Amino acid sequence: MRRSSLAAFALAVAALLAACTSPSPTPTSLPTATPTVLPPPPAGTLRVAAIGRAPHRDVHRLVSEWATLFGSGLAYSRLLRFEVGPGVDPLAMRTVCDLCVGWRRVDVVTYEFDLHPDARWPSNSPAAGRPVTAQDVLFSLERLRSDGMPHAALLDSVDTIEAATDSTVRLRLHRPDADLPQKLASPYAVVVAHDALSTDPRDGPVYGSGPWLFMQGLSGQVTLTANAEHHRPGEPHAEAIEIVPAGEYAASAALLLTDQIDIAQVSDIEWPELERAGMRSVVIPRQGIGIVFGVNTRRPALVGAEARQALFHALDPWAALNTLGEPAWVGVGVPVVEPSWLLDEEVLRASFGGAGALSGELTLSVANYGEAYVAHGEALAAQLRGAGMEVEVRILTRSEYVAQVWGERNFDLFVGPLPPVATTSTFLLALVHSEGAQNVTGIADAELDAIIEAQAVEYDPAVRGSLVRDIQVRLLNAAVLFMPAIAAERWVYGERVGQFDASFPAGAGDFWRGLAPAAPP
Repeated sequence: MRRSSLAAFALAVAALLAACTSPSPTPTSLPTATPTVLPPPPAGTLRVAAIGRAPHRDVHRLVSEWATLFGSGLAYSRLLRFEVGPGVDPLAMRTVCDLCVGWRRVDVVTYEFDLHPDARWPSNSPAAGRPVTAQDVLFSLERLRSDGMPHAALLDSVDTIEAATDSTVRLRLHRPDADLPQKLASPYAVVVAHDALSTDPRDGPVYGSGPWLFMQGLSGQVTLTANAEHHRPGEPHAEAIEIVPAGEYAASAALLLTDQIDIAQVSDIEWPELERAGMRSVVIPRQGIGIVFGVNTRRPALVGAEARQALFHALDPWAALNTLGEPAWVGVGVPVVEPSWLLDEEVLRASFGGAGALSGELTLSVANYGEAYVAHGEALAAQLRGAGMEVEVRILTRSEYVAQVWGERNFDLFVGPLPPVATTSTFLLALVHSEGAQNVTGIADAELDAIIEAQAVEYDPAVRGSLVRDIQVRLLNAAVLFMPAIAAERWVYGERVGQFDASFPAGAGDFWRGLAPAAPP
């Protein structure tokens, strides 16, 4: 089977890890067959190849980045969205108003959002032409956080949601939450009409107040048509985007080479031929998706920080990236709002590749999410062996990985996908804090806990950034976990595409609204 992207396999394990609370299945692959000849697109229309499909259309119930990047999520608005476009770093997760026209923090636990006066439900919907109201937002957010919903944790800091007026929504929190804007901008936090949701929105029509009108054919092809009634003039820029099913990267590349599509994600295997054909590409770094390397501090041989630091110094994660066949980058792994919160590569590299010798025996558990990812784990094991450590590689099936690593904590070292971590505090409170539900490494540091708690309630970006950088340095010094391969994606585009300033923060497809066909020659 052809290997999937880092993003795809990480999302698959995300769904597995959430299975105890989420009924949503993982994204499924489409057949590899694709149309041999596609007619030229209409003027103003761009075509995008996409691998996979969402199992249904109810965004609140989905754990599917396909739905938020290519599917039904694009028809909806959220209170906030991520800032994207020219000049915006793809690693940034800054937010701007989407459904709102303005918002304010009344105090440390109270937020108010004023809805855009021109936001309306489309004329073809049961709520035809009706303004989007605070009641719609209240209904949607309460539905999002109801029992059994996979993204209820987005609103775990929220106490009450109120319609202060018909056009103002008030959120009162249990506690300060510096991540709240990013959570409200989540591509799953969509607003639906409270009086017009279909009986079963999983397979019903999609009516949103967003920039696109959504239609999906029986073959899986999606057509996004510009919503002429959208409340932000000039958005979207394209008249339509057609999402064309492709079974694998090779099929996407073939469609690009035959000028049947304009944009596609490919791996480094397909890119050289596309580059020779004169195609352009951009590599888009992602956050919170990829491979984590973890150390079990409960094991006698790994209790001491010096022993764990020696393991890190025996590794050269940058050298191991070439096993993956697709772009990736190395980091501690903490998702950040501002790229300046990340450590400089020079600081990061200081924890790896140093001199010294290892001894003893350890087992490295490697999650089997495809041939390339097993090879990546084997490459890291070989580096440890090269420093003198006797390393047994134990290949785990997906279910074994979830059970043994994230359930039983039964491992010495492990390499595998990360659970869902879209925001800074999701990562730090769950995986690093001593009381975190997903703290599988066993790290317990009261001083580190205090800094993690402080950043979670710090609203000043500069102060918070300093705290997050300090936490990353402490994690490297503790040598308990890092991400040797954080996902990045190569997107290739043809001559019909104008400026391509792509980014997909938290898996949101806000980028598409600013994409436009190239000007005629």
